[in-house]
Amino acid sequence: MLLEAFNLSFKREQKEILTNVNFKIESSKITAILGANGSGKSTLLSLLSGLLDADGGYIKFNEKKIIGPAHKLIPGHEGIALVRQDARLTPYATVKENLLHVLRMYDEVYQTDKIAELSEILGLKNYLERVVKFLSGGEQQRVAIAAALAAGHELLLMDEPFSQTDMFLKQELKQYLFQVVEKLGVSILFVTHSPEDALALSDTILILNEGEIVEVGNSVQLYYEPKSKTSAHLTGYCNFVSIEKTELNVHKIGKEYLIRPDQILISEIEKQNSFSAIVTKTEFCGFFKGIYLSAEKWNTELFATHFDHRFSPKIGQKVWFEIV
Repeated sequence: MLLEAFNLSFKREQKEILTNVNFKIESSKITAILGANGSGKSTLLSLLSGLLDADGGYIKFNEKKIIGPAHKLIPGHEGIALVRQDARLTPYATVKENLLHVLRMYDEVYQTDKIAELSEILGLKNYLERVVKFLSGGEQQRVAIAAALAAGHELLLMDEPFSQTDMFLKQELKQYLFQVVEKLGVSILFVTHSPEDALALSDTILILNEGEIVEVGNSVQLYYEPKSKTSAHLTGYCNFVSIEKTELNVHKIGKEYLIRPDQILISEIEKQNSFSAIVTKTEFCGFFKGIYLSAEKWNTELFATHFDHRFSPKIGQKVWFEIV
């Protein structure tokens, strides 16, 4: 196991930020910590990277305890890199100069080979002579990742890595991160409040709520079969319905059934297992439409994602829907 956290707790000004946090990270995997703002995500990263001392518990990296700043002259760990949102680079130096600074203890041949390898994996070949100050936020993020990898770190800790990128650059950065794991065998742990990023990128997701890890699972498990309403809401839009008897093949939490928007199939034709509803609102979202339904039999409001452009429901129209 690459990294393990045992009963971690942390207080700031007598306020409990993290409580009994336990989890493990495997080598060559991508792990996401998903939580709302203020849930303790960034504090947890600082503890894992050795920049803060825990008030309780401990962390192991490659079977050895991580020592915090109270017992170490220079805080941090040589095998772990923390890549923050504000990529901490030398702004008026070029990309190549930033990487050369990290590699300054190596010979020229190694420097050249390493920079070529990292610029290929992270799509930086055409940026090496560009000044960092004039790169976009997403491009600077990639340079920061390259600098961390040049230093030989086995684990990248990333704090909201997609916060400064638009949709296109976000997809591009995700592909680069997949390549980092696949080609270099590096592990990545990132924190985010975005369910889309966590679900799309990670092998494992840790749900962090008010300083506690409340659930661990893969994307499909946590999206369709979460153990709690908290996990359900953090992983995406939810419809909760209270029905006494149902033949629906959907997940139950307590006394309610969880129905995700993509599990609702809307039609203008009544089918054997369909239910009637009135369209109350529509949203154009590009490749799909968001449809709000007033489900007559269930006496509840539902939100559905509709992908069939041959049929476009209108406000006030009566439609039929199935749960698939």
